[in-house]
Amino acid sequence: MTKTVFNCIRCFFLLILIFSLGMILVYLIPNEALEPQYSKSLAQIEKEDLYANLLFNSDASIMDNFMDTLMISTCRVSSEYGSLLQATADNNGYPRYWNGYLLTLRPILTQFSYQQIRYINMFLLVTAFCFCFSAIHREFSWIMALGFAVSVIMCFFVLISESFQYFTVFMILFAVLLVILYVPSFRKPEKAAVLLFAAGMVTNFFDMLTAPLLTLGMPLVILISFYCRDSGFLSSLLQTVLQSAAWGAGYALCWVSKWAIGTAVLGNNIFEDALTTARFRVEGSENYPLDRGLMFRQNFETYFFAKGHKPFLVIVLILAVLLFLIIRSHKKDWGRSFALMGLIALFPYIWYFVFANHSQLRYFYTYRIQAITLFAVFAAFENAISRRLAVQ
Repeated sequence: MTKTVFNCIRCFFLLILIFSLGMILVYLIPNEALEPQYSKSLAQIEKEDLYANLLFNSDASIMDNFMDTLMISTCRVSSEYGSLLQATADNNGYPRYWNGYLLTLRPILTQFSYQQIRYINMFLLVTAFCFCFSAIHREFSWIMALGFAVSVIMCFFVLISESFQYFTVFMILFAVLLVILYVPSFRKPEKAAVLLFAAGMVTNFFDMLTAPLLTLGMPLVILISFYCRDSGFLSSLLQTVLQSAAWGAGYALCWVSKWAIGTAVLGNNIFEDALTTARFRVEGSENYPLDRGLMFRQNFETYFFAKGHKPFLVIVLILAVLLFLIIRSHKKDWGRSFALMGLIALFPYIWYFVFANHSQLRYFYTYRIQAITLFAVFAAFENAISRRLAVQ
């Protein structure tokens, strides 16, 4: 445990150094170097609706072109900053965030336009998805592979590469999964904790609070499924808690570090601004009142395509109960498997409860973290049927 904590601390300082130097270096690129791709990209995205609904008239296919426009706009650094450090700390008025997407977007925008970057993103995502699917099928079975595919596809995966806002968290997710699946040493609890700690930091650095929990939940399903092969219930449960804590620590510490750097460089109290914003995301405001019941329903209906399709949900529920009874009758370890994966399946709803107002206002993309829930359900069936959970 002590060695793991030390490795996490070392990882923390190394990544903060990389993030800070990377942002300084990328801001050295002159604005002129972004032309003509910068102007061409803005012109391209202005032709689209800010919140375009692209498929099936479903909220699940709403694009966040408003944020994409902002991301492209922030690639041009204002000349009003007195120094390079001020520019990197303020991030064009977003000192609470690292805006790590600039680390890749600014250099790429010197060569490619918005539409061309979308194509590159599509190629990267589909290729990574295929490698993940293949490895999950190899390491487990068709049940897990199918669960992975279905849970990701239901995020309207076909549209993810079209949005800069959505792309980064899925690319980080696939990168973490590929490390776990293709480098067996990272399945060991000590190394897995450091990997998830780093994943939390990288997610916070790049992502703009879209679906960050994906980079914890889905890798955790894979890790616990591996642990169920050889470990007992209590050991696997402990690892669920510890690995989750590692990711959470990395995510939180990276964010707090940005507030500290912004406060030191800009001389403004970024902590106060960040905590005020955090309170709004949790509690709402007079202008944006919170309705938790509505929020949970919107997220659930959007992911499971349940709005107006209640008969379909009833059929699915009946089949699930029947399958549950069959497993209960024939597999003595079903309870332990479902308890472990059931805990992970609850992660998205705990997140919704905490970040309630944000999840209500931005349900058209926060709904995607429920991929964790669906994947965990498939994994529970996989582990129970395969009898991989060791008996204590």
